[in-house]
Amino acid sequence: MAFLPGILICVVIGAVSFFAAKLIPLGAVTISIIIGLLIANIVPLPSSVKKGQTFCEKKLLSIAIALLGFSLDYRVLFSLGFLPLLAILTGVPITILTALLLGRIFKIDEECSLLVGVGNAVCGSSAIAAAQGVIKTKDEYVGLSIAVINLLGTIGIFLIPGIVYLVPGITEQLGGILAGNTIQAVGQVTAAGYNMGDLAGQTAIVIKMGRVLLITPLVLILGIFYKNKDTAKVAGKVSMPGVPPFIIAFIIFSVINSIGIIPDVIVNALKTCGELFLIVAMAGIGMKISFKSLKQDGSTALLLGVCVWAVQILYSLFLIKALS
Repeated sequence: MAFLPGILICVVIGAVSFFAAKLIPLGAVTISIIIGLLIANIVPLPSSVKKGQTFCEKKLLSIAIALLGFSLDYRVLFSLGFLPLLAILTGVPITILTALLLGRIFKIDEECSLLVGVGNAVCGSSAIAAAQGVIKTKDEYVGLSIAVINLLGTIGIFLIPGIVYLVPGITEQLGGILAGNTIQAVGQVTAAGYNMGDLAGQTAIVIKMGRVLLITPLVLILGIFYKNKDTAKVAGKVSMPGVPPFIIAFIIFSVINSIGIIPDVIVNALKTCGELFLIVAMAGIGMKISFKSLKQDGSTALLLGVCVWAVQILYSLFLIKALS
């Protein structure tokens, strides 16, 4: 019963965010963080809320990430040609490394820079949540990076088609590759792609799905790296690195979904549960963010996101022009 008040508040915020997202092009995850942040900073919450709020932002988030494995289908990779595969496989690490490098230049915490890079490189909010589950960074960084990434993705709905129109020699299909390889969320990619035509929209979605699939190796690498980084050295030896159980579940579920041994109706139900749990968990994270931290780090995180995104777009354009 001690968990109930906090869980109820997060569920209500999540429900409001889910329906608000149908009217506001920010996405339910971002809206949930914003509402949680506003409530926690404007309304004094009783201490009885804390246990449930902590459960949502930690335990429920882990369950959500595991269930999101049912969103992945590795068979998508077989439908990609050479140029899209090259754009994805090189673009993702280049984007993340650029974020880490620019983060040092802008004097931004490495973990915040990593989340901005991961969100830009892979698939926005889901990738940031998965990375957060591994590296266990500050909730303020999660809120900042998700807000920045979703803002840029919303701008991208209009910016990328504009770039395709202005840059000579980019066909509709190549425009779809550009949109799919540079815009953050699936919904935003879909909107931008179909703004350029049906072929561009279909191409953009396939490319985007290819990027999403890289969550699996990404979380494995982060899990090993951060476990190894934080492990105390004893007698000159470091214990074996590990991966959090929910990440292992995420990988198992993604493989099961790719094999296709579970009926679609069950997969869709589990995937929907993961998406809803993620929205509720983000309400809990939003409730831990203070206006002070946003004021202190918000402008530099936005600057970092813009610069990283610019590099991502320029690199994709280079590949498209060089290899098409």
